[in-house]
Amino acid sequence: MTVVQREHPDAVAEFDAAVRWYEDQEPGIGLRLIDRAQQARDDISFWPNAAPQFTTADDGTVIRSKAVRGYPYRIVYAVEPDAILILAYAHVRREPGYWIHRLH
Repeated sequence: MTVVQREHPDAVAEFDAAVRWYEDQEPGIGLRLIDRAQQARDDISFWPNAAPQFTTADDGTVIRSKAVRGYPYRIVYAVEPDAILILAYAHVRREPGYWIHRLH
């Protein structure tokens, strides 16, 4: 059974920016990023608790992350009672935890 996913608007914006950047580097690479991210999101939807725990928010919410195969990005998310909230498409070299305020 799959779980509904919601994306924080800032996560959508950063993902769109990453896709544009890759497409500017070489046409097709950004489109491949979209495909790879969708594969990761499908995995998250089918097995939301399978990804390792990344951190725990101050309120006790468990934050998990799933690698995007072939790219230096991780999908950072929280499993809520009725949905999965995607907090970030975080570049692995970007400041850790910059997205934590998106939880609320």
